[in-house]
Amino acid sequence: MSKEYIIPMFLPHGGCKKRCVFCNEYSATGFGAFPEEHKLDETFYKYREYFSQKDNIYIAFYGSTFTGLEKNVMKYYLDYAQKKIENGYARGIRFSTSPEEVNENIINILIDYDIDLIELGVQSFNENVLKSSNRPHDLKDVINSIELLEKGKIDFGLHLMTGLPESNYKIEKDSVNKSIKTKAKTMRIHPTVILKNTLLEKKYKECNYQPESLEESIKKVSDFTIMIEKSGKKVIRYGLCLYGEQINNVVAGPYHQSFGDLVKTEISRRLLVNINEPISIPKKLKPQFLGFKKKNNDLINKKNISYYVGENIKISNTEYTFEEAKNKYL
Repeated sequence: MSKEYIIPMFLPHGGCKKRCVFCNEYSATGFGAFPEEHKLDETFYKYREYFSQKDNIYIAFYGSTFTGLEKNVMKYYLDYAQKKIENGYARGIRFSTSPEEVNENIINILIDYDIDLIELGVQSFNENVLKSSNRPHDLKDVINSIELLEKGKIDFGLHLMTGLPESNYKIEKDSVNKSIKTKAKTMRIHPTVILKNTLLEKKYKECNYQPESLEESIKKVSDFTIMIEKSGKKVIRYGLCLYGEQINNVVAGPYHQSFGDLVKTEISRRLLVNINEPISIPKKLKPQFLGFKKKNNDLINKKNISYYVGENIKISNTEYTFEEAKNKYL
């Protein structure tokens, strides 16, 4: 399967009826207005020119409740993307939205477009957490939107968060378990980070909210990633993605530019700890096992590990893919 290339188009807070406690898309993206066609083209061709391959490109609308936009505005952006697809410049459309803005009328509009994936901003399957986070939806909306997308045979992913107000490990694990039982194609999970000019910043400064530590969030997301991947679903992103100067808008919380690498390092470390047999690792996987800034080097030096030119991990002469090894030993 060839690599997917994403062209992001940001529509900050478009279609959002409420401001969630953790959210400020202006702080997160640096964009302050909806792009007009010439700006869309500027972004599109800049990214397309940069990509080494041109045959697996997707246009993605982020930073908004996309299906909560005025219908003519939503169709404007869908039509723009669809034209690029029909002209052979892209393969599909992706966007993020909130569960309460998915209904049968929306589904009937979407079926006329090449929608590749919709990311539902579920955040939690706990009513109290959703309310405390000032989310615009409740659990009923979550269930209804998932059922509509499954019925409409539209691929979707789920976005979960850890460390939200009134949340805890047990609640978050329950949300992961419920997500696994859906037909979601992908998952995205990241810890709550406090950004400037958010309601959460106010709560934090008033000592009414305490964010997770980086270590705690790495452990949680590693636990949940293992659960999700064992179910056969794919985690497509770990942690909050910030660009350039927007990193300076982090007030507090477990933000790290290489959060995903830290999670992968932790998972590889657990795998090594759990294997008490001779291990031969393909040289191409050596960086993955060494981890971020070679954090696992001490453990590797203590283990009976060798490297060879090949494809699979050998454990006592039995070959496993990396995924198979994780499923067996984690």
